[in-house]
Amino acid sequence: MSPSTTSIIVFGATGRTGSRICELAHASDAFVLLARVARATDTSAPAPRAPSLLSPDDARAAPALPAAQRPWPLAENPLNLRRFRGSAHAVIDFSSDAGTREALRAALDLHAALVVGTTALEDATRDALNDASRAIPVLVAPNMSLGVALVARALSIIAPAVEKNSDISIVEAHHRRKLDAPSGTALRLARAIRDAGAPLRDDQILSIRAGDIVGEHSVRFACDGEYIEITHRATSRDLFARGALRAAAWLTQRPPGMYAIEDLIAPRA
Repeated sequence: MSPSTTSIIVFGATGRTGSRICELAHASDAFVLLARVARATDTSAPAPRAPSLLSPDDARAAPALPAAQRPWPLAENPLNLRRFRGSAHAVIDFSSDAGTREALRAALDLHAALVVGTTALEDATRDALNDASRAIPVLVAPNMSLGVALVARALSIIAPAVEKNSDISIVEAHHRRKLDAPSGTALRLARAIRDAGAPLRDDQILSIRAGDIVGEHSVRFACDGEYIEITHRATSRDLFARGALRAAAWLTQRPPGMYAIEDLIAPRA
């Protein structure tokens, strides 16, 4: 394995984003996919394989099958991941609140970096992630897009500069199967505005769930005689998968701590 290669374990590996992370990691020489983890009730996942797991070389030689059909190990019991102590660099999680807690336990056990893209996390889970960041590097981002990180940065500059009586609103749209509303990204943008000292009412954060929209977020500052609008549109789910892989590779080179996707743009001193 090359020193520049990042070995990963993916939680939520049969989900919409998790499966693309597996596909893109397999297609890249910069990553080795050690294992996939999915819910035991996930009917799209094959039955668990024998305990002898594929070597990284065997995994890279796997045929171009859909992720759920590939011979990469699918572990329903995260305790099986202990065999990767010393070889796993990062755990990537796009699952659920319960899955995130399992991913956290695995990352601590493996002493690996942890990238969490799961949204709608409970407060107790967020507290556990903050506690774990004293031992391992942890990055939590509701949106792995660097473009969204740039939008948040721009909002922190615009919000305190507009007229004090401006009306601020956020409209976000996602596919009909997305459960949380507002989205984690909308809440992240709202926090950027409020942290900058500008007022944003909860009832001015609006959510649309329709069709197969990947993700759209528009922020409007309506002033007297003019308005400023910033919009980010994701056109492919690969945007989030690539961002998660980039974050994982970056995070493995960082000391323990809590990180955000914005740190990839302007790393802290």
